[in-house]
Amino acid sequence: MVDPGLLYLAVIGMLLLVALGLGVRVLRGIVGDAREIRRKRRSGELEPYAEDEEYDRVPRDPAEGDGERGGTASTTCPQCGADNDAAFDYCRRCASPLRPGG
Repeated sequence: MVDPGLLYLAVIGMLLLVALGLGVRVLRGIVGDAREIRRKRRSGELEPYAEDEEYDRVPRDPAEGDGERGGTASTTCPQCGADNDAAFDYCRRCASPLRPGG
């Protein structure tokens, strides 16, 4: 008869190998996407600091008619002109400091 402890270890080992295989596949996709973006930036097909549409998509509160970002204050980046939340120390687009000495 098969020892249940060994069977358990074999099943867990197989599941870990499957998870590792899937994780490697996902990481290869991420690295491939990053290389493609870098290639596009170097060739001039993409701006050095292109807006991230998914990040910039902000849910609007229908109670507020002015369309502000949830009523929070914003800071404009002196380097690239992007709007940032007032709590940010660095620009979300170009990563330059938003405050002097920051």
